[in-house]
Amino acid sequence: MRGRRKPESARHASSSTEPTTGVATREALDIASYVSDMTAQLEAMAQAAGLDLLSYFLGMSRSEADLFIRTNAGPEGEPTDDDDADSSPSDEGQAEFDSSGG
Repeated sequence: MRGRRKPESARHASSSTEPTTGVATREALDIASYVSDMTAQLEAMAQAAGLDLLSYFLGMSRSEADLFIRTNAGPEGEPTDDDDADSSPSDEGQAEFDSSGG
């Protein structure tokens, strides 16, 4: 059965519309924040000009950016990457340090 194509539903199964959860990079969060700010300004301009449908889509874009930030930021709105230079040692690392007498 060479050349047979996958059904439409199977081809798009990997492109889920579910929001991703986890921790995003600082760059991704910064970009999402910028997109949120810019689309809010553009949405206000579109509303003032009476461009209702455009205003709606810009509002949806802003909502998606805000959702990305909320679902991918750490507890204080910051990514919780372990490679931060100013982060404190983990409990396990601290216990190793304490037991070594250092």
